[in-house]
Amino acid sequence: MEHIDHIEELVKDATSGTPASFKILYEHLVDKVFSYVRYRANSEDDATDITQDIFIDIYKSLPAFSYTSKEQFYGFVFTITKRKLAKYYGNKHTQATKSTSEFDEDHHAPTSVEAGMSLDVAQALTALDEVAREIVVLHHWSLYTFPEIASLIDMTESAVRVRHHRALKTLSASLQPQ
Repeated sequence: MEHIDHIEELVKDATSGTPASFKILYEHLVDKVFSYVRYRANSEDDATDITQDIFIDIYKSLPAFSYTSKEQFYGFVFTITKRKLAKYYGNKHTQATKSTSEFDEDHHAPTSVEAGMSLDVAQALTALDEVAREIVVLHHWSLYTFPEIASLIDMTESAVRVRHHRALKTLSASLQPQ
């Protein structure tokens, strides 16, 4: 994923309808969004479709978006992502029976393994509460920074760091050979 320093300028240009700026934003965000969606969806095809829908919604919503900070923009993207995932799980054609905030080994462990997570790690994640699991996934799979995660889930950065540290201790204990 390419690092962009001028995100404010890109967002403002994309907001005013500049396709080249939206393309750069897309390229900057697509891996983060896809890895998060892939962790939550039942298949790679579903994750691809959901990710596409997310970026269509971002594009359509940008004209009404008012940029104040990079974290606020990431929050905007994350809100759209969470809504699309909720719609995906609410769709009666989707076989998943859990909400996006719940973790069901039957639906998510194989998906997580396919997405680059070992079965042991996927199972160990079930020992974490919803917020801690979200922090770990956002940080380690979607590669968000702690300040970005804090903005996304409406916590202070220090609280996110503490929850992350505790989650890693729990995961480490769960992954120790018995």
